[in-house]
Amino acid sequence: MNPRHHPSPDILAAYAAGTLAPGFGLVVGAHVETCAACRNQVAAYEAASGAALQTLPLEAVGGDALARVMSRIEAAPAYQPMQVDARPLLERLPLKPKRWVAPGVWVAAVDTPHADEDRVYLLSVAPGMPTARHEHSGAEFCTVLQGAFRDEVGVFRAGDFAAAENDLDHQPVVEGDEPCVCLFATEGRLKPKGVIGKLAFAFADV
Repeated sequence: MNPRHHPSPDILAAYAAGTLAPGFGLVVGAHVETCAACRNQVAAYEAASGAALQTLPLEAVGGDALARVMSRIEAAPAYQPMQVDARPLLERLPLKPKRWVAPGVWVAAVDTPHADEDRVYLLSVAPGMPTARHEHSGAEFCTVLQGAFRDEVGVFRAGDFAAAENDLDHQPVVEGDEPCVCLFATEGRLKPKGVIGKLAFAFADV
């Protein structure tokens, strides 16, 4: 993948600092996993944060500090190397059961910690199909995992990241000949326009 749409520097800095809400961090991480440029930027932010620790004033410690640390190390379980899961992200996501919203359209909530009013979910839409026109209640992060879509902002393909605020009114349409699968995190629920859109969103209820 060679993504063309990326998170802003502020979003990447917040991701590196671990200050994004878990669902939003998951969506940014899905992009970073496929984008070498953003991985390098995140690494630079992490290095800068580590260097900043060296400027902090020294604190006095007790004479037995080293002994206490060594005692904790000895009592800790044996180190186990972290196992890297090499499966594609689509196969690693902890998904709840799919809901078919319309022919060729399904949604599945992602079982990850998030605020009650937020939503974290996977959406799959068949080739050529539009989604319901909608507005936003707050911020929305999206990473395309498969396929592509276009909207009023541009064309977003696999690996691309999109961020929307509550002033965006748009209607994404799937591009190409394969389903478009996207990972979303939203502040609050989307606000569909039109009766059909409202019914579809109510049924999805992610």
